[in-house]
Amino acid sequence: MLAASPTALPLFLALSACKGPAVLSGPPPLTAQTQTLLHAVTAELNLIWIYNKTMAEYSGLRPTLAPLLAEHQAHLARLRARVVEPPGEKVPDTVTARPALEATASGALTQLREAEQAAVSVLLSRLGGASPSLAQLYASIATSEATHVTTLTTRISQAPQLSQSGPGS
Repeated sequence: MLAASPTALPLFLALSACKGPAVLSGPPPLTAQTQTLLHAVTAELNLIWIYNKTMAEYSGLRPTLAPLLAEHQAHLARLRARVVEPPGEKVPDTVTARPALEATASGALTQLREAEQAAVSVLLSRLGGASPSLAQLYASIATSEATHVTTLTTRISQAPQLSQSGPGS
């Protein structure tokens, strides 16, 4: 076993041209996987926002949309649970996309369906760079989003019933 005095370490570092531990150099950069996870959190926040906005504008759609919104809230909780908050970084908690809502209930449902389809595509594109457990989570959420597309498509096909539900109904 080697023993050294506290004064020997600086001398050793100076002689070996080592910089020593970079304790005060700041937090390490985020890994690509962590950045992707944080983007997934933001994407769920954006979907939750548009669902809330649609239900506020077209209350007649609440029975269809409330269960889907609850699933998005569960997705968000599962994604956030996977984030180890990086030093100096905060887990996203703000919406970054606030699109204008379509002028009709049918248009708003179509807008939601397109957002869900885009979410499925993005989640599937994240599988390759993810750890096995994170890839499983992304695939699970993508599957759920795909069922949302089907639910919204079915509701859109009931267009005659939607024409009577304008803003606020």
